[in-house]
Amino acid sequence: MIGIGVVAVAGLGSVPGAAAKSRPPLKVAPARPSVTAAITVSFKAPRVKPPREYYGAELLIGDYPGTGCSGTFRRALLRPVRGGTFTATLKPRDSDLGARTWCNGPAVLTIRRYGPGALQSPVLARRRFPIGTGTSNPVPTPKDLGVKVRITALAGSTLTATAAGRPDRSAQLSGVLHGSIPPGFKPNTDVGVEQITGSLTPLGAAFATTVFPPDPLCPDTAPPAKFDAISASSTLLLAASGDATFNLTLNGTASQLFGCGPAGALNGTTTLGLTGHVGPNGLLDLGVGGNVTAIGLPNGSQGGLAAHLVLNVDLSGQG
Repeated sequence: MIGIGVVAVAGLGSVPGAAAKSRPPLKVAPARPSVTAAITVSFKAPRVKPPREYYGAELLIGDYPGTGCSGTFRRALLRPVRGGTFTATLKPRDSDLGARTWCNGPAVLTIRRYGPGALQSPVLARRRFPIGTGTSNPVPTPKDLGVKVRITALAGSTLTATAAGRPDRSAQLSGVLHGSIPPGFKPNTDVGVEQITGSLTPLGAAFATTVFPPDPLCPDTAPPAKFDAISASSTLLLAASGDATFNLTLNGTASQLFGCGPAGALNGTTTLGLTGHVGPNGLLDLGVGGNVTAIGLPNGSQGGLAAHLVLNVDLSGQG
């Protein structure tokens, strides 16, 4: 049986204005959540100065989360309520992996104070409790190698072609990409998605023949109607820190994607180096962006491509 208790790891003396003798209480309800339960966290502590400072909760379940379930929830924001209490509700759908259920296993909930800037306190309080069966999900067998990943481009995803002296050309993108995570990944570690396939197309692609209109300098060599990912070199790294690095390699040279040829079939590849950071909604809407510059165009001119993608990254294993 897993014991349920609170341990104050660092006295609030490390928090400006707090009394060193204070021991912050931390409560979790229900005491033994089911895998579908919303978990309510209550933490009593001194005031902070929002938005520069706030209390955050982190949940880690077991040593290995299995597949198709959520095993981590990083930095859930605690909001102030009456009596100096801060609270948050953790749901599996809002967690890092965004699955429908929590993983089974022994859970550890920790509280820290964040801010100003990148500063963070030591662990202020910790509570251990079981979720579901209380026993960690088994490690996948060889037949379960790899976890399917689905990456959906949401509204707000754009690609813009720029060149000096000519209007910018921009397109709203949509599409679904598929990849996989190698077996054996664990929570609180970097997660790498590999073998990413699929295409990005402009909204209303059924009525479009190109991603965006041709450049006036190259009216006879329009850009392609879609961007196809090259699986061998397209990768997405989701770091434990919350940073995301998406190297999306597309079929076609940069000048062909820009819409200035060479004419004919697409040849070569172009890699969009996109970076971002997990926000309040986790992987439900991950924003990443990046640029390809110094694209050689006719008459010695140069252009660029700027991508901003809003992604829903589903690591539930449903693909």
